[in-house]
Amino acid sequence: MTNANAIVQLPTGSLRQINTAVDHYNTLVLFIQRSLREGLDYGVIPGCGEKPVLFKPGAEKIATLLGLCESLERIEVIQDWTGKEFPEPFFHYEYKCTLRSREGQVVAECYGSCNSWEDKYRYRTTDRTCPKCGAAAIKRSKYPDRKTGDKGWYCHGKSGGCNAQFRSTDPQIIDQQQGKVPNERIYDQINTINKMAQKRSYVGAVLLAANASNFFAVEHTEIQTLDADWEPQEEIGNAAHLEWVAVEATEVDQGQLNRDRIQLIIQRTGHTLAQVKRMAGKTAGDLNDEEMRSLINQLLIDWGRTRHHVSVEIAQHLIGEIRREQPGITDHNLILRFTQRCGEALSEQVPSRPQPTTVGGVSID
Repeated sequence: MTNANAIVQLPTGSLRQINTAVDHYNTLVLFIQRSLREGLDYGVIPGCGEKPVLFKPGAEKIATLLGLCESLERIEVIQDWTGKEFPEPFFHYEYKCTLRSREGQVVAECYGSCNSWEDKYRYRTTDRTCPKCGAAAIKRSKYPDRKTGDKGWYCHGKSGGCNAQFRSTDPQIIDQQQGKVPNERIYDQINTINKMAQKRSYVGAVLLAANASNFFAVEHTEIQTLDADWEPQEEIGNAAHLEWVAVEATEVDQGQLNRDRIQLIIQRTGHTLAQVKRMAGKTAGDLNDEEMRSLINQLLIDWGRTRHHVSVEIAQHLIGEIRREQPGITDHNLILRFTQRCGEALSEQVPSRPQPTTVGGVSID
């Protein structure tokens, strides 16, 4: 019997690919909600809308979760120190960030640029300063002077000034530039501009690789790099988990499937097949689903103890918590989340101080 509303019948393999993508999405949602910290890894930038922007520390954590390695290639550099080629000194940098998987496959690429003519680098905001004390505390008097009737200027004492007073026509005050003025110290910003171009390409590549654009906007000055018309659709805290689609049962080689799963695990944990066989107590082809689940748990717990230096109890707790959050999590994503959670658990552990060795009540340490 067929579904009259169905447009196309997807093969079983395609449905499994959909479920893998769903699992990847749910892993990302849980990671963002539980591991990224607002204000450090992401946050709202004043003047750039209400949607959060992914910061570089957050991008680095997502890249670590997905096992991505970055490489930066400098595409273009313009450094006009004297203003010979442009009306004023001009600095421009453009980079391409390439993210690769552990196997060396290219996952995402993104270009990022920055230049000294962007408003936040080209200009600076300045206030009038006091000719006597140098404080930026000059204010215009609201009341006329009793003797001259002049509404002059004064250096505001509560703003760090010296309370000096000046005539309204004093050139030392009125000749000063104020507000948005050209930045004559642009040379101090060159390294910042260079690093900003690198950061933009990296964060943009991570957003593309992780498919995280649904949660994060891009910085106002980065919009043209990705999509000028795009707006985020979901708030991080309210992102819903997706459900798997039903896959029609087909006959599979359970033994080969188990061997493939074991191979995936030991590529990360470093266990040998002999160690796996001792843990399992039987060959891969004889393991049912529950026994495979238990074996994978044992391998990860042992790996967490030896590689990440977490206790067996903590490792068991972390795996149990991950499996409760994502009952159908794939082995690959289980490894990714377990690795991340081990790092977090280790950072939260406070090492106990050993008791001093004493002889006759006197410490000999």
